[in-house]
Amino acid sequence: MNKYLRMVFKTAQDKKVTIRISAPKENLAPAEVKDVMDLIVENNVIYAATGDLIAIDGAFVVETTTTELDLNS
Repeated sequence: MNKYLRMVFKTAQDKKVTIRISAPKENLAPAEVKDVMDLIVENNVIYAATGDLIAIDGAFVVETTTTELDLNS
């Protein structure tokens, strides 16, 4: 199973920008994620073609499972 953190921001042009972090630590607290996202917005550290990041839209821990299909049968 693969796991990643997806942080979604709103931009100045009313678009969304997603930052994906592979292999986030276990038991990641929502407050920790929010604090980091607030710092990203406040310090304007991410360049997006659709404008500056101006607000937090959401955050998700995504877990995916991959099942290989047997194509030789």
